[in-house]
Amino acid sequence: MNDKVLGLVLKESEYRENDALLTVLTKEYGKLTFTARGVKKMTSKSATSCMPYVLSEFVFDYVEDKSMFTIKNASIKTSNRFLQENLEKMNIAAIFSEIVDKSLPQGVLDEDVNDAYFDLLVFCLDKLNQEKEHALILCLFLAQMLNYLGIPPVVDECVLCGNTKVNRISIEEGGFICSDCLSEISNNNKTQMDLKRFRLINKAGIENYDILKNYGPWSFNDCAAMFEFLHVHSGIDSTAWKFLKEIVEVKNEK
Repeated sequence: MNDKVLGLVLKESEYRENDALLTVLTKEYGKLTFTARGVKKMTSKSATSCMPYVLSEFVFDYVEDKSMFTIKNASIKTSNRFLQENLEKMNIAAIFSEIVDKSLPQGVLDEDVNDAYFDLLVFCLDKLNQEKEHALILCLFLAQMLNYLGIPPVVDECVLCGNTKVNRISIEEGGFICSDCLSEISNNNKTQMDLKRFRLINKAGIENYDILKNYGPWSFNDCAAMFEFLHVHSGIDSTAWKFLKEIVEVKNEK
């Protein structure tokens, strides 16, 4: 009774006239669905605590095998308010949430899995909220997700023959390609992302973030290569990614 958890709001969906359904990531119980009653009312004290990308403390009654819970109380711990004030930041945050939501089934009680997803999302949202290294933060998130999903790129040798002298990246084949194998794959199957940065980002952890800044500038072309790798090898797509591409294209035209 009256269980308390820290949770990151992944998304908010309309439910009833004044209510909402929240998808929330927690360390203790993984991904949960909450009913937030009255949260749409102008007088609601919990409205800001239930906004996407906010870290809040939720009070509810946890019952094993139940799929939906009612929030008794919610209070903000970290607002990440700048994410709501910048369209590019907001869309990147939406990509984080969308990919985590699609990657993690509800009710997973594996402590290591939940810790990894939760810590990654807290870190990336915090950096995105405070800093301007948008492309690096997104690349690092995508690289960590590839690792968590068990589909990291091969970045120490040619994925086809094991040759350590590589000169290209093949998304479809799953990593580095050497010159001898290059002619055997489709031209549609290659990316121009810098080999050194591709290897670094896929070898690094979130604790290496400050070091990775020195290997920039990181670009949204780098992000595109990383996202394409995720999409090809996991099947995960993202509506927010499509919006981000449009935002970046408009910005580059100015």
